[in-house]
Amino acid sequence: GLLPSDEAAAALRGETLNAFMGLGRPAWRAVRGRVQELLSADEATLRDDAEAREAVLAPVSAITTHLPAHIGDYTDFYASREHATNVGIMFRGKDNALQPNWLHLPVGYHGRASSIVNTGTPIRRPCGQLAADATDLTKGSVYGPCRLLDYELEMGVFVGTGNELGEPIEMKDADEHIFGYTLLNDWSARDIQKWEYVPLGPFGAKNFASTISPWIVTADALEPFHGPTSAHAQTEPVPLPY
Repeated sequence: GLLPSDEAAAALRGETLNAFMGLGRPAWRAVRGRVQELLSADEATLRDDAEAREAVLAPVSAITTHLPAHIGDYTDFYASREHATNVGIMFRGKDNALQPNWLHLPVGYHGRASSIVNTGTPIRRPCGQLAADATDLTKGSVYGPCRLLDYELEMGVFVGTGNELGEPIEMKDADEHIFGYTLLNDWSARDIQKWEYVPLGPFGAKNFASTISPWIVTADALEPFHGPTSAHAQTEPVPLPY
């Protein structure tokens, strides 16, 4: 076959990438390297074989895209200081925008995997409880459609190989588990969220839809583009040793 192993070829025949992602980084790298080789100008396998090219290549205009993987779990991280500050101002005011714990740990919550949809999927405006008076929450709530529908442009991260329950993955080993990245629109009903998020965080306001691209860019493809974050090195506070 064209691919480096029968195991990889079998995994890639599935309807999703889950089986292939489960093979681990050595298999991902081997397949990526082979695809690069097959598509290079100096490789004759496809270049000189029209029948083979027709069998393995398809124009984008002729395909229907789907979710790239079956998503069993979904965690939403508050990873951008600028975003965390902006949302904090929206809900708590400028003086209490960034919560103290944000500087010490990766703040996140579990979203709803079943409402992650492919790009282009129509999104229905959600209904829910809204504060009757946004300036005085003691006045209770009313029910109705969201009036402040928003989305956050985010980066989705696909984890390939996992870990046994109770066995943590160390930070130094994270790259061995991250298969790749995609673009994600995290839909948000801000007025519903403002009323419901205390004390346990967002619920219906954030789990009615998340849209992702069907295309995953592998971690190895992005390796040459590593760069500092907007926050640069974290020295205040210094992260805990673990």
